Amino acid sequence: MGFAQEVVVHRAVGQLLQVMPTPPDGGDAVDWDRVHAEFGWRLPSDYRDFVAAYGMGTINETLGVFTPPFPGYPYVDHLLYQRSYPATDGLLLWASTDSADDFYWRCGDGDPDRWTVAVRTRSHGWHDYPLGMADFLVSLLSGRIKPPLNAGLGIEQPPTFESWREEDRRARESDDWGGFG
Repeated sequence: MGFAQEVVVHRAVGQLLQVMPTPPDGGDAVDWDRVHAEFGWRLPSDYRDFVAAYGMGTINETLGVFTPPFPGYPYVDHLLYQRSYPATDGLLLWASTDSADDFYWRCGDGDPDRWTVAVRTRSHGWHDYPLGMADFLVSLLSGRIKPPLNAGLGIEQPPTFESWREEDRRARESDDWGGFG
């Protein structure tokens, strides 16, 4: 008789799981050792757990979260594309909105679990948050913080996450209808 193995996730990702359902297809399986070997980066544990649960995709149809490449990765550009390690500017982009708001890690400290979030907006400049990525998302989605973003995130209850797979399926379906020809 076997025992079910309980999956332990980062505390803040556990909180996210309470407020934002995961996509039907689940997250993305990234080989983190390969990412480190190929690109030099070790990434925060909350982010790794977020990617395992949610994967690459979009929160509330506005905030796109990037990942490193994984088996079956559909694009050329990715989280670490053309990013040297260590980052010369001490920043690593992990998400952006469709209105040019960018979400970075300040990764000056060697320990990725101590990286904090910096938000750069097109019209409001830089804003720093002494939080990791998952704590930042929990605070953002719950309304505890309200960065001066160019676009509202359309915070819905519950917030939604759409995987790249669902977006890809929709795009293929719209191509299948034949267009205007």
